[in-house]
Amino acid sequence: MVVGLGSLTSLPPSSFAMPSLTVREFSVILKDSYKSVKTVEFFGSSGDRATVTLLDGTTFSISDLYESPSDPRSPLKLAAVCREYGINTKFQLLESLAKKDGRNKVYMNSRVAEAAVKQEAKKQRMALDEAQRLEAVELYEAEQSRKAAKILEVPESTSSE
Repeated sequence: MVVGLGSLTSLPPSSFAMPSLTVREFSVILKDSYKSVKTVEFFGSSGDRATVTLLDGTTFSISDLYESPSDPRSPLKLAAVCREYGINTKFQLLESLAKKDGRNKVYMNSRVAEAAVKQEAKKQRMALDEAQRLEAVELYEAEQSRKAAKILEVPESTSSE
């Protein structure tokens, strides 16, 4: 069954809303049952929106995050508290920037990769050169032993006459 856009707008807005808690209420949950919290994900340019996922799949948001160096409602302070309890945290903006290709790519990584390819090619060339050198040494030794055998054979044939 296809639901038209008109039927979605007739529903009350509260049916789409995610339940939310304050930082203080979330800290009470952490103190009482921190093992039931699976992850805390921060969204927005300063991490001012957070979504908490519990182990049973329930999600809710934290409503009163405020970016400030001294306020306990700061996203970074909340992340530090979560880290103390061993809860996984994700800052979506930072992760998306870390995965972005292009300008933000670290220059040394491509140079290191290029150097590794060149080093592998050098190893292969050295192995080939070593095999050719060993072959040349074997041919030289075989030639020297043939010359030595000829020298030893020549006097024997003259002395038998």
